[in-house]
Amino acid sequence: MRRRLIAALVVLSVLAAGLAAFAWQSGAFGDFDGGADFGGDSGGGYDGGGYDSYDSYDGDSGGGSGEGSAASVILGAMLVGGLLIGSAVSKRKGGATRPAGAKPTDPTTLKAPNAYLTLDPNFSEAQFKEKLANWFVQFQTCWQDKNIEPVRPCMTEAFYAQMDRQLDAYRKGRRTKMIERVAVLDVKLSGWKQENGRDVMIARLNTRFVTYTVDDQTGKILAGSQTAEKFLDYEWELVRASGRRTTPEDGLTVRSCPNCGAAIDINRTAKCPYCGSVVTVSDFDWALDAIRAISQRTVGK
Repeated sequence: MRRRLIAALVVLSVLAAGLAAFAWQSGAFGDFDGGADFGGDSGGGYDGGGYDSYDSYDGDSGGGSGEGSAASVILGAMLVGGLLIGSAVSKRKGGATRPAGAKPTDPTTLKAPNAYLTLDPNFSEAQFKEKLANWFVQFQTCWQDKNIEPVRPCMTEAFYAQMDRQLDAYRKGRRTKMIERVAVLDVKLSGWKQENGRDVMIARLNTRFVTYTVDDQTGKILAGSQTAEKFLDYEWELVRASGRRTTPEDGLTVRSCPNCGAAIDINRTAKCPYCGSVVTVSDFDWALDAIRAISQRTVGK
């Protein structure tokens, strides 16, 4: 009987950890970090890195409201219960528990980044990594402003819609996710592949920031810390239509709206200013299609 109980508790712990990993995968720009650390080493060993630090924003697990709130409560309860149970079991065995983060893309399914030059001779790995580092900071700033329309051209339309729905919980809840001391410590390209008529590039971003959530009316801190540093390791999945090549200017300039034919500067907007049609940016250039949080490590309180 005792063995069955222990086995059941272990299964619950594993299930909770799996649900937690799923929740982090489906979070928003500012909601990939968890209240507790997860995954392996998230790059906290980086003390500088190839990119400058930026003062901007990102976040903790500032709970949701509206759609999915009930599911979040259930998942949260299962996670807490599973972690407590798993902790008790592991202490008897002298071990420690740590929830798993999202699973990185299998490297055996990817081709080396430099092999992409055979498809796009103008592709620059250095410029691409710098672009992603800049995007990360822009995303955080827009999330804090509760308006991601300015970075819409950087995302696929489906991903933009998903992020905006999640951000709406902050607007309705009158909460703001603050982020300070943001740094992109490192960007690496894991590799690329082709599927469904698209080129897919996988990148890893090691980042550091301080984050907390405040009540818009009272200014009271609802979650997070103004001093604790979070080190997060992300995997980004970027896509564009196969057959496209990088322009000499390393970006898009002016394209035509597929609906009305008007000229559109896709570097500035993904929506035609004349007829309001949304242009699918990935048809022309790289666009972010998914973010996964691989690991988190928190330093300080």
